[in-house]
Amino acid sequence: MPATPASRPADAASPAQKPPSVRVAIGLLGALAALLLLYAALTFFGRDGVIQALATAGLTRAEAEQFVTVNVASSLVLGVTFAVSAIAVERRRAWGRWTGLLAATVLALLMLSSMLAAGGVSAVSLLQLVLSVSAVASLLARTTREWLVPGRG
Repeated sequence: MPATPASRPADAASPAQKPPSVRVAIGLLGALAALLLLYAALTFFGRDGVIQALATAGLTRAEAEQFVTVNVASSLVLGVTFAVSAIAVERRRAWGRWTGLLAATVLALLMLSSMLAAGGVSAVSLLQLVLSVSAVASLLARTTREWLVPGRG
């Protein structure tokens, strides 16, 4: 009985077969996008409560409003950047890798600086730090770089 196309083993170099580092990078970029966009939405819709809590903590109302606006805007921009980057890497666009690397590096630096400034670590900031550092590692992997080279596969 002749072998059917479905029964043949997949070639590791075929375009349909993503290396594990690429699959991990896409998953991490997507997770960061979802996390940041959810955070932006929750903060935006609950901004009155957040502003009140910040005002109670010692900020003026104007400072609290500015803090919330900057926080929502930065989360929104980074979330959209991660989503676009995940889609671009999925479609084998090399610029998606660079965009993801830049966004993940920026997020990691923001989380580190906020942890140092606050003198503590929250679960969300630690999660964002771990995911962003992992995304950088996956996007820098040789297999990811080679898979995204035009003309391969």
